[in-house]
Amino acid sequence: MKKVEVYSKEWCPYCAKAKSLLKSKEINYQEIDVTNDAEREEEMIQRSQRRTVPQIFIDEESVGGYDDLAQLNATGLLDQKLGLASQQALHEVYDVAVLGAGPAGMTAAIYSARKNLKTIMIAYDSGGQVGTTYEIGNYPGFQMITGPDLVDMFAAHVKEYEIETMLGEKISNIEIENKCKQIYTESGQEICAKVVIVATGAFKRKLNIPGEKELTGKGVVYCSTCDGPLFKDLNIAVIGGGNSALEAAVEMNGIAKSVQLVSTSDWSGDEILQDKVRSAKNVTAHKFHQPIKILGEESVTGLLIKDKQTGEEKTLELDGVFIEIGLYPNSDFILDLVETTERGQIKVDQNGDTGVRGIFAAGDVTDNRENQIIVAAGEGAKAALSAFNYLVTQV
Repeated sequence: MKKVEVYSKEWCPYCAKAKSLLKSKEINYQEIDVTNDAEREEEMIQRSQRRTVPQIFIDEESVGGYDDLAQLNATGLLDQKLGLASQQALHEVYDVAVLGAGPAGMTAAIYSARKNLKTIMIAYDSGGQVGTTYEIGNYPGFQMITGPDLVDMFAAHVKEYEIETMLGEKISNIEIENKCKQIYTESGQEICAKVVIVATGAFKRKLNIPGEKELTGKGVVYCSTCDGPLFKDLNIAVIGGGNSALEAAVEMNGIAKSVQLVSTSDWSGDEILQDKVRSAKNVTAHKFHQPIKILGEESVTGLLIKDKQTGEEKTLELDGVFIEIGLYPNSDFILDLVETTERGQIKVDQNGDTGVRGIFAAGDVTDNRENQIIVAAGEGAKAALSAFNYLVTQV
């Protein structure tokens, strides 16, 4: 039996995702909680050379954080590292295959199962963006709830029905064979379904500048909720001018020694968040500045930025760079099959129909303008009901 260790924090959504993935594979692991243990936290940093949680080790070998774990699983390499037998191919035909396990995907799966349709839900992780949201105050029925808690409630609801679930799988392609939609995953799985509901959501954009990839996890982070406390009393920059960037700046104002808020244009976030940033004592704004290069060898030491109005360049001395610049839809695997916008958002009608027979879509992967949890859940329900109507009218 392989020895698996997971360094985690109580409130860390990516830690919850990692543990959920390991549990879905029935893997026993040792959890090392560093929430209030500075000594263990420093041990984690020294062993992994990373300042992010979770950090996962298999037989003393560092495999990185949640994204690294999920990518290993998606390609089938995690099973090899864990010494597990290869997964058996699925030969049965499902009525509905839901791709994604965020609010849209889980709602679609619930509604499909309630219509007595044989349903499988295939997802890279559980919860999507909601799982990394700190506080939610606009979901009906809850005056305030954390994202991970809401995801747990969604997941518990899914478990009440006979919904087969495959976590840690990344879709590589979909082909239509007569009335069957053949779904292929990067790990080699093949799933056949009469209807597909695409609810794969969106992923965080990257800067794609020198130093970003090399220093990811070594000062470059994408989740202030998860990793912010690891930068206590350090100097950090937040990149972006929308809601997520402003929220991160406000959150880090009470944690970091200083916060440099860098945006390529004026702020576009909600006015209430802008007011909070303006009143934050430790936040310095750099509007109309372009990030050029993230500096550092073993860890982040600074950020080179350029004033778009004057052309002047300057270096900010930093310990961390938090990237919060928006989202791209997870639709690469289906671009050749359905109509999309220039950004890759799947075009749908008011019922979630893509125009391709038997393929529906819902949530942030679509061209719907409102990226809200309640909207995604509602779209998931509509897509499932449309899928049912499609199936019952087929000859």
